[in-house]
Amino acid sequence: MSFLERKDLYRIEIIERCYVSVISGLTHAMPSLESVEKNGNFGSIPIRTKGWVIKKFGKKYFRADENQDGIDLFTPANQPIALIPYRAIEGHYKKICDNE
Repeated sequence: MSFLERKDLYRIEIIERCYVSVISGLTHAMPSLESVEKNGNFGSIPIRTKGWVIKKFGKKYFRADENQDGIDLFTPANQPIALIPYRAIEGHYKKICDNE
């Protein structure tokens, strides 16, 4: 496998709110006020967000599952699958079974 290929390492659930720097600019749609009130601040990954820790480009990343409440707080609206650097979630998650 080349270093460019993706490899799913394990499935996780966020157990503590963590913050990521969101790509700024005019192309990033802001989350709705309802989502911010319900799920937290823009640029934060809400508790109970599930996804995968993956390895791509030789580094570890978090890839959240699509269609979850609060995903709009840390991913671009037109690209719900975003790779979040592992350091942003390190120590803020627990491993879960693949079928959860």
